[in-house]
Amino acid sequence: MRSSGYAAVWQDGGPASAGQIMLDASALTFEGRQTSRRIAFTSIASARLGRGSAERVGGRPALVIELVDGETIRVATPELGALHDLAEALQFTERAAAGSPARG
Repeated sequence: MRSSGYAAVWQDGGPASAGQIMLDASALTFEGRQTSRRIAFTSIASARLGRGSAERVGGRPALVIELVDGETIRVATPELGALHDLAEALQFTERAAAGSPARG
């Protein structure tokens, strides 16, 4: 994944926010004009690609991230392959946290 992150639109219960989503060794960081949020991987219960109409953000397919506290964050990006890259990275961190060997 590129260190500069991906252009993204995300929604976490309120209005959609636009900016960048970045991934580092321990967290996802959302950076927008008026918002910033860092989510530790240990706070993520699951992540999957959502394609249903209720899961889309701005009409685009979204990565649906469910947190351990029950909150859901949906992330869409115009960049080709970005959702798959993010989903793969999050699933790798889930396997590593569970002590499962990485597939690949």
